[in-house]
Amino acid sequence: MGISIIPSALFYQPGHYKAERTLSEVAREGKYYRHPDSARISYPLVAEKPLGSINKSINVAIIGGGAAAISALYELSNIKDSDKNIRVTLYESDHDHFVHVPPTYVVRTAGLKAGRVSAAVSSDVPVPENVDHAVYEIGAMRFPEIAGLMWHYASILYGADTKVELFPNPGTVATELLHGDHVDRFANGVWLNDDSPTKKVVEVIKNGLVGNESGENISLFPINGKDPAKISAQLKDGKTTDEELKKIDEQWKVFANKYDNVTLVSAVKQVITERLSQLPDVPGLRDNVQKINYFVELFGTVGFGTGGFKSVFNMSILETMRLLLWEYSNEYMLPVEANVAFLSKFYEKSLEKNPNVRVELARVCDVAHLDENPNGSTLVVFYGIGTDGKEFPEPRKEEYDYVILATTPRQTSSMIGRIGFNNTGGRKVPLGDHGRCLSPSAYEGTVRPALVLSQKFEATNSKLFSAVSNVHMVCCSKIFASVKKTDFDKYAPEFLKEGKVKAIVADCGLGSSYVVPSTILNENMKISSKDYYSFLISYAWEDDSKKLQHNFGKYPMNIKDTEQVINAIVNRTQRYVRDPVDNSYKPWWFGEALSKCKLEDPLSYDWTTFNSAGAFKLDNAGDHYNSHLLFCYNNHALKPALKNKFFLANCSFSHLGGWLEGAFMSAVNAVCGLIVAANDGDKNALSAEARKVVDTLDTVAENID
Repeated sequence: MGISIIPSALFYQPGHYKAERTLSEVAREGKYYRHPDSARISYPLVAEKPLGSINKSINVAIIGGGAAAISALYELSNIKDSDKNIRVTLYESDHDHFVHVPPTYVVRTAGLKAGRVSAAVSSDVPVPENVDHAVYEIGAMRFPEIAGLMWHYASILYGADTKVELFPNPGTVATELLHGDHVDRFANGVWLNDDSPTKKVVEVIKNGLVGNESGENISLFPINGKDPAKISAQLKDGKTTDEELKKIDEQWKVFANKYDNVTLVSAVKQVITERLSQLPDVPGLRDNVQKINYFVELFGTVGFGTGGFKSVFNMSILETMRLLLWEYSNEYMLPVEANVAFLSKFYEKSLEKNPNVRVELARVCDVAHLDENPNGSTLVVFYGIGTDGKEFPEPRKEEYDYVILATTPRQTSSMIGRIGFNNTGGRKVPLGDHGRCLSPSAYEGTVRPALVLSQKFEATNSKLFSAVSNVHMVCCSKIFASVKKTDFDKYAPEFLKEGKVKAIVADCGLGSSYVVPSTILNENMKISSKDYYSFLISYAWEDDSKKLQHNFGKYPMNIKDTEQVINAIVNRTQRYVRDPVDNSYKPWWFGEALSKCKLEDPLSYDWTTFNSAGAFKLDNAGDHYNSHLLFCYNNHALKPALKNKFFLANCSFSHLGGWLEGAFMSAVNAVCGLIVAANDGDKNALSAEARKVVDTLDTVAENID
């Protein structure tokens, strides 16, 4: 789950959205796409074959059980003779994770979680008598067609001919936009009012940021003099030569250095100021200052029609441009009942290739390099967790040859800082939580920091800890409920030939609200997808999310006082607005529709309560250096003198925070680094395509010592 930036949703072209496609068709769209921070690497091509070879026995720990961990496990298992040479231990602390599946609750999450990819199934009574009637996708509910690596894996798991359906994003269904008392409606590029100030400002912002794919350059933020839209077209074209991609890589680095400190809001204000003559007059605004600020606020509310950016206006224009270049206009659903089933099947596929996988229900508290130890060169210290979810009081330890840290920044930083950052000499230190530590006498050898880039300089190593600890995680919340279709449709207005309004983006503090697919029925209660909508009442970020928190009865999920919460949400929508059809003032219809939501099965989830301390990583101004350092970190393997056996894999250590694609890319980076390390720094152990990961990404450890 990541932020939605889909300008093409507002400027539709015939045939752009295809409601149903096969996995092979979708996978083809992103097969050659290269992200600007890794412009010479097509990750789907890298993963078409085993990443490389390891011709000795190794013992690997993967800390975490989310998307990055499972894909790292798969890529390790895909190495030739992995069943003979590679043993893996997977550490996962969430007893609701599908690898554990314990007893369950009224709102069931057991077996439906894999890190931040998670779902909840609402039930009326505890199991075994429960009858499920709605699936709420808490994390990872939609998947862009441009995410080529993800669709590559999906094709392997489900078959190239399996069909997938379009996700009903705002813009692909009849959508209502509300700012103040001004209402707009649009769908698939068709607008109720073509002269709407909303449509005009979004058009101006789109042109001012990304420009044209062909013809005149009009962007105020060009990349080497060219509109970013032209660069995006080159990045996804399989015919773009490596020499051209090398130039884009160089140009993007110049662009990053120039604009890293520029916020989205300052860029938006610059575009509006310089293109103000292209925007319509708004009655009552007496001068250009008022007009500029009105249009900045309007764009803050509606964004590109899929969700406002006001609450994330401090994100860097560099991060915004990165997502605009990805151009993920079409998003699809996986062919599963709950999306976590995709990772579960991925896990099973890994075990088919290499059954030498052990799972530990445990919380890892410390990791370190371990010198002068015959059983491995890394140390993992952890607290086991019982089936009741409670930790055992005494820590345990295991030794491994290599470790992949596939955990959130918050979890990772808690593991890596305790022994300090000096890498010049091993030491004996107690490890574990205060008051219940592992004594230094309990392990053989001496320890060094886990994440290192220098043999001599503490500052170089401590900046890794700082980079991990300061990843900006976006506060985010979701509220779901079921509503009878006849009740909702009674109030929802018709929009031309596009049908009833099914999505709302407004300035009432709920962020985006829309009907989402639900796959499980309740026959006993006569509830089915034919009768009910599963409704995402609120999908809010940052300040909008924080302002909702006091309305919830219990975190992180299950609303205690459902009527109080629904009423609080309805209160936010009570407003007289100008009807866009007859121009009269009347109560906004949305509150009445929400008041009909079932009180038996609402669900709230606030991502600040999760171990990530947020829903997804998003770079603010000035964050690029650390963000890119973490993305390229695994290339330390090219410097074997470091004796660094740790690798990072998580979407927050990529440039696509919150997206499965970012998690999978980081996992490929980690396994490529591990293969090089296992071959004493020899990058020729990688396949030709995988070698690009270490050849073309920045070499982070060179020229330090």
